[in-house]
Amino acid sequence: MTELAGILCELVFPNFRYKWVFEETIEKLPLEMDFRLEAKNCKRCGEIFDGHPRIKVPKVYDEFTRERILVMEFMSGVNVTKLNEM
Repeated sequence: MTELAGILCELVFPNFRYKWVFEETIEKLPLEMDFRLEAKNCKRCGEIFDGHPRIKVPKVYDEFTRERILVMEFMSGVNVTKLNEM
């Protein structure tokens, strides 16, 4: 189905090559949707920024984290768009 969508996009927009987007999505989307991988990445960020005075990374609760569920500690903070508050 996604291959057909890529072919149709290239027929409608012959100057653009969209087929790769659909191929990339088929390959990468399952990885992006696996929250166990996101938990691993979060822990890695925690290691990288450990000790940094202005960057905090929430703790991941492995015992509750699954492929479709990511459980992390709540942390209050400031939205990145509020530069004056940061």
